[in-house]
Amino acid sequence: MSTETQAAAPTGGRSFARTLITLIVVLVMACCGLAALTLGQGPRLARADIDTDSVVQLAQQRLLMHSNEALAEVDAEQVSVSPSVPLAVATDGSTLSITFDQRLLYDTDYVVSVSGVTSPFQDATSTFDYAFTTGSPPVYYLQPGAPDASGRADDAIVRTTVEGTARDVVYSAPGIQDFAVVGSSLAVSTTADDGMSQLVLIVPGQTAVETLPLPGRGTITQLGSSVKQAMLGLRFTSQDPSAGYSNTLLLFDLLAKHTSFTLPGTVIGQPLAVDQWRFIPDSTLVETVADGVLSIYDSALQQGAVIGDYDGLGEVAPAGTQSVIGSPGSAKVLDLLSGQVSPLDVALPDGATALGLPVLGADGSSTVTVAALDDAAGGSRQVVVRSDASGATVVFDTGSQDARIVSITQSPNAQYLAIAVAAGAQTDVVTSLVDRSSGAVVRTLAGLRITWP
Repeated sequence: MSTETQAAAPTGGRSFARTLITLIVVLVMACCGLAALTLGQGPRLARADIDTDSVVQLAQQRLLMHSNEALAEVDAEQVSVSPSVPLAVATDGSTLSITFDQRLLYDTDYVVSVSGVTSPFQDATSTFDYAFTTGSPPVYYLQPGAPDASGRADDAIVRTTVEGTARDVVYSAPGIQDFAVVGSSLAVSTTADDGMSQLVLIVPGQTAVETLPLPGRGTITQLGSSVKQAMLGLRFTSQDPSAGYSNTLLLFDLLAKHTSFTLPGTVIGQPLAVDQWRFIPDSTLVETVADGVLSIYDSALQQGAVIGDYDGLGEVAPAGTQSVIGSPGSAKVLDLLSGQVSPLDVALPDGATALGLPVLGADGSSTVTVAALDDAAGGSRQVVVRSDASGATVVFDTGSQDARIVSITQSPNAQYLAIAVAAGAQTDVVTSLVDRSSGAVVRTLAGLRITWP
């Protein structure tokens, strides 16, 4: 019996060996198949990162596309974006960085496709596809209140969105004159019964109110801000002439002490007085016009440079490198990088006369201008004209000789125009939010001073 057992053992051993060999062969073939499949499909998109709010508020924002392996260099020609936007591309290891040169459109679906993506170690190609929807930042506006029996009214600063019906009162007080978004706060100037101004700082959603100190009693005009730099500015005139403030430019650096400072004027020992001023967006640079002379000041260094004799100060283009200066009918463009000034030719319809300086579009190739347009009744009415290489198009028409365009503001990404209109001399101001390209009125607001963060 022991002999039979010993004779059977080799057969069982050979069977186990054959099974083991078969298993090893199957595993090797599977691994080879997986390796071949991996080598044949190219890199894969593992994840993507983008701030959908920042891309509509700031230029030079990035989409980061992360691969499962190192990437060969990708050219800008391999990247397509719909809707189209100028961009730059950089490759760093397994990360592809796509930088958008301009602010993107609000609440818009974007599709990004990168073709011919390869690894430095093999030739197989793949395509990276990614879609995202941009944010829709808030819009603030001032809604005047109805006067009570004493003649005073609680005005309101309202937060809303371009599309929709949301309405959130973030601050209310009698005599609100103006406001500006600065950082995450709002600076609000109010006028008391005696005509003197007060300046407060609030944070939407919080009840605390900080009073910013002014150099005595006086009046505020031309309140403005550099949103991302948390800088605030205004023109101040003191009630007492001997105090030495007459249309003086006061600046606040709200990242430092909440106290004002001035820039040196043309007279030694005197602060800078201005007729017009504005921040160059997202910077600490200030453009000013004083007595017909245009200058640019660096508020951090407290130094300035004279640009030339120009009596009008317009808007800075969304790209932040061009500013419109001059006067209606004689507008010019100041290149903020080189300091060069060149003519700005604006096409207008027959019978139209410019009433203000034009506003440049996102890439500087188009403008919008408030104009008076002759009508068949022998009078004229105010309109807004968009001009580009194809000619001039009326994108907004007040439709009445009595209506007056109070102001026109362009959204930071140049997608919308906020056109404030008074229908008559004694009527309230109504602001229309207009699609800059189509002229479609997206929303109408009972207020003025539309401000985008």
